[in-house]
Amino acid sequence: MKKHIIYLACALCATTFTACDDYDIEHTAYDNDRQQNPERQTTTPPTIDDAWELQLIPDIGRQSDNIFVYKDLKYNRMFCRTQGWTGGIGGITTPLPDGSVLWAFNTSFFGCVDNTTRTRLNGNEPLNALLVQRAYGGKLGETQADLVALADYVEWQDAASEKYFWARTYLRHPNGNKTDSQIEAGEIDTNRYQYVGGASTATGKLQMLWRTFNGMTNRVNGTTITQHSLSGTMPANRYTTLLPDYYPQEGDYMYQEQLLSLYRTESVFYGQALLNADDGHTYLYAVQGTNILVARNTTADLTSPWQFYVRNATTGVMEWIDTFPTDEEMARSNIMANGYVAIMPTVFSDGGTYYMMSQAAANNTEVYLYKAATPVGPFTDQKMLFNLPSTIDKTGINTYGTLSQVCAHPELSRAGELVVSACTSVSTDADNFTYAGSADFSRPWFFRVFNWKHVYDPTGTEQ
Repeated sequence: MKKHIIYLACALCATTFTACDDYDIEHTAYDNDRQQNPERQTTTPPTIDDAWELQLIPDIGRQSDNIFVYKDLKYNRMFCRTQGWTGGIGGITTPLPDGSVLWAFNTSFFGCVDNTTRTRLNGNEPLNALLVQRAYGGKLGETQADLVALADYVEWQDAASEKYFWARTYLRHPNGNKTDSQIEAGEIDTNRYQYVGGASTATGKLQMLWRTFNGMTNRVNGTTITQHSLSGTMPANRYTTLLPDYYPQEGDYMYQEQLLSLYRTESVFYGQALLNADDGHTYLYAVQGTNILVARNTTADLTSPWQFYVRNATTGVMEWIDTFPTDEEMARSNIMANGYVAIMPTVFSDGGTYYMMSQAAANNTEVYLYKAATPVGPFTDQKMLFNLPSTIDKTGINTYGTLSQVCAHPELSRAGELVVSACTSVSTDADNFTYAGSADFSRPWFFRVFNWKHVYDPTGTEQ
């Protein structure tokens, strides 16, 4: 893992920061050269509250006339932090019982950002990070001040330090190669990592799946479950009066109470997506090549025995087995119909129907929906939902090296719309630093899709 330390006067971090909500995001044209249906033929846009700060973007793909896609300027601004966590790859969300939302990211950027130029001034790159978007009286906060990083900071008092607001990886691999003193100094393991997966609160605790990854072999080699308290409070002023971040200690909200390492040796991670279904099971989805696989817990508890959904080689019937499937069993157990491909599925239910959303392929701007009658599929009826922009609203370079981690967030919906985020990154890791606008790469960007179910009912009668 490279660490890019920019030795610009870090005292600037203390003197030039302005509230991130004051940052005026630059807007870019939305792929006018690619528009196929720029004018609506039959439908007027939904009524949008001005306070939501949405910006309509035109059709550029094969979406229905009844579907309206908006850039979410409020959420884009909320994630342009200036100190502490300033970006991350991922953005898996889990609704919490009090109305808050947990955000989980893999490789993240911590340090300082000049808010005028949106340049990362210094920083390190922990391999995973958790944030909580706070709710008040059940209503979700939607400002930058409501986004709390559960961060273990190396230095937060000396603004002149080169390690000002560096952080440690939230959950280390037990066999990480750095010594305790190196970790204390803010160095990051380079050989083994824990990558984030889905999470659940069905047991009254937060239970979260982690993908144990061997960086030397580039393979998944285990699964870890952590359990966190949902009681206690979020301590104020743990670091500074202006930053609500904290690292959970015993008695704090989100304190880690338990860590269970399953240490599976298989290379497929079940839990990239997770669904608590009405039948009392928790369903765990995996990606193996072009196949989507599914397992479940015997109860809603993620630590209860796992069962795996495989196709019987003799009868051709899908069935549940208690042992981790072989490569041959997984190869014949795809839950996608017609060879459909989903590279990072999000699965959710609405009105008794189960939906899967996924980016079409790596670095592709097309986002698709699939549907099924059960959590285990088969997922059929692939439909274009919308096209992501090929540019982003930022200072400096506004095209990206890769487009990934396209996630749906049903818990963020205000009026039944589907909320989608996508992470952008640069061609080389070093470009996340030094130049204007570098802080707005390697972070999520947000869209709201209204009338999204009309992909299955182009006439507009399905609500």
